[in-house]
Amino acid sequence: MSEPELSGTYTYRSFLNRPEPVEDFNKLRFAELELRLFVDPEGAISGELVFPGSLGAEPLAMDIVGKVSKVPAASPVAFTLTGKGRTDTPIADFHYEYDGGVLRHWETGINQRMTLAGTVLRAKDHGSGASLARAGQTASFLAVKRDA
Repeated sequence: MSEPELSGTYTYRSFLNRPEPVEDFNKLRFAELELRLFVDPEGAISGELVFPGSLGAEPLAMDIVGKVSKVPAASPVAFTLTGKGRTDTPIADFHYEYDGGVLRHWETGINQRMTLAGTVLRAKDHGSGASLARAGQTASFLAVKRDA
């Protein structure tokens, strides 16, 4: 797989790392967003993580930058990303770090899509008062590539 094959639009889902079983799967939900990535031939990544918005409203987004890790050819592709909220938006103070890789493509798999998986770290506090989200929160993520 070449780095540019990572370019595209993904459905991004992240999940809280709760070890106990839950009756309602939504209790594990951290986020469901749209991830748009562009990877240049040298492995530099740019893009955005877009939050769902109200009908007709400009959606909120974090700008994404990162890089593809150089690993042996037999290893899956790995990457690191940094996501920061855009200036002058309600999420301007968001800062998240991502570490992930491309999951295996099964040769005999049916309807399999490219899937990215990894961990995400809230790198900086954001919000205030009752809505304060503390730095250090971690979650696991999956991002499934959409059709072009």
